[in-house]
Amino acid sequence: MMKSGNPISPPPVPEEFVLRKTDYFVDVQLWPPETKLNVNGWLSNFNSNERAHALQLLNSFIYLSPLLTDELFKAAFQQLSRSVIQESESFLSNNARWSRFRHAIVVTHVTGESPNTTDSGYSFARKARQVLNIAENKIFAPADLVQHLFDSGPQPVLFVDDFVGSGNQFVETWEREEELRDGTFMSFKRLASAPGYSFFYCPIVCTERGRTRIKDKCENVIVSPAHFLPEQYSALAIDSTIWTDELRPTSRDFLENASKRAGINAWKGFHDLGLAFSFDYGPPDATLPIFYHDNNGWIPLVKRS
Repeated sequence: MMKSGNPISPPPVPEEFVLRKTDYFVDVQLWPPETKLNVNGWLSNFNSNERAHALQLLNSFIYLSPLLTDELFKAAFQQLSRSVIQESESFLSNNARWSRFRHAIVVTHVTGESPNTTDSGYSFARKARQVLNIAENKIFAPADLVQHLFDSGPQPVLFVDDFVGSGNQFVETWEREEELRDGTFMSFKRLASAPGYSFFYCPIVCTERGRTRIKDKCENVIVSPAHFLPEQYSALAIDSTIWTDELRPTSRDFLENASKRAGINAWKGFHDLGLAFSFDYGPPDATLPIFYHDNNGWIPLVKRS
């Protein structure tokens, strides 16, 4: 994890290095072909005075392929073993403890204030079966899981998702009052106040802001992301590690001016998170729109699904 304090400035990146690196990523299939991730087209959006900033931004861009996403999902789940095993016990005892945990766990996904079938959590609920080998009868929609826990009593609960930005969606899922069959209402938050429950959250990527909000609002939840993004990873942070010392003072002007020229008004990304990454199926709202905007003749680096 990166620590706050004086920014660790990356060295300037020559254009030849960035283009050779992106070509290599395509060759080894870490990045998809140009039809899905258009490096040269995206760079052509910028004038000569913006080129250095654009190259630095591209050099910091993270793309998670389907295979890498699945492997990170496994890694996030496996990290939960640290919360389950006991250092004082033998390997065989801990192996049995982990097996019991996997057998007992029930899974659900995270939804926003107005849940819909396009929420990324739905696909990750499927991945829990396909990638983590969780039995299908252990995977529930949030409202159904609240009812199940109310009927059956404490079980370890796993929330799955791809990305945590502000943390708002998880807090909404955690606090939402679901109507039970008997007409009463119950939430995960209220269930957590009873003894015996344990709650875990395994997103692929989690920002520092999101983790802090979940910790403040959902104190009974253990958050176990595969990849953690500190505040300094934002292109908008004062101490952003994306920019060199030379480019950092003018980076916000570059982002705003180029975005406005493309016709982007909300140019900072959702909740002004200013991130630079994408999944194979598209970037989250917290990613800078300059990467995926496709109007007014602007050529996107990566397309949104």
